[in-house]
Amino acid sequence: MKQNAMTDAAKLQRRQDFIITAHRLFLQQQRLPAVADIAADTGLAKGTVYRYFRSKEEIFIALLQAEFATLFDALSDIISALPAAPAKAAAGFASAYCQQLQQLPALLPLAAMLNAVLEHKLALPVLKQFKQMLAGALTQLGQQLAAKIKVISAEQAADLLLHSYGLTLGLWQTLQYPPAVQVLLQQEPELQSLQRDFATELTQAINRLWLGALR
Repeated sequence: MKQNAMTDAAKLQRRQDFIITAHRLFLQQQRLPAVADIAADTGLAKGTVYRYFRSKEEIFIALLQAEFATLFDALSDIISALPAAPAKAAAGFASAYCQQLQQLPALLPLAAMLNAVLEHKLALPVLKQFKQMLAGALTQLGQQLAAKIKVISAEQAADLLLHSYGLTLGLWQTLQYPPAVQVLLQQEPELQSLQRDFATELTQAINRLWLGALR
């Protein structure tokens, strides 16, 4: 069994270790793993996990927050590199954004659980901190986008980014068929129009959304 973390740096690293383990187990199991599983994988007692997180949901909201922080950093870089011409900016954002999402395989599955599962079991201060992070990033990125593309205001740019996320999550949930349904779609010719590649569909949908908003 590992020793207790004594210094602030060691405690911060242990907390991060739990988040990293939760991320890996989540991708392996395709569900929120039990706290006992997280503890066992890190070689620590279950009670140790609860010194850092009050619930399983707090672990995964911390993981989701880290995923969003990575996405927001990438979006800032993407926006900085966009051409000023609206049509080119739309195509450029759609392509780069969808490529970035592929680097964050836990983001959308966790986000899909946010309203239905995670938020209902979180303490209000934890949820408030998470929402403040999202709101602050949205405002900042909206201001950055408006400064880059002059045809929209900062508020409109923030709306566009929010709508892009809503479209992303909705399309992802629509195309996440269970294995049995995937087989059915492959076997039945009249159903094959429902079998779509998420990245391809999302790139096209985001491009169209942005073209409409930037006219």
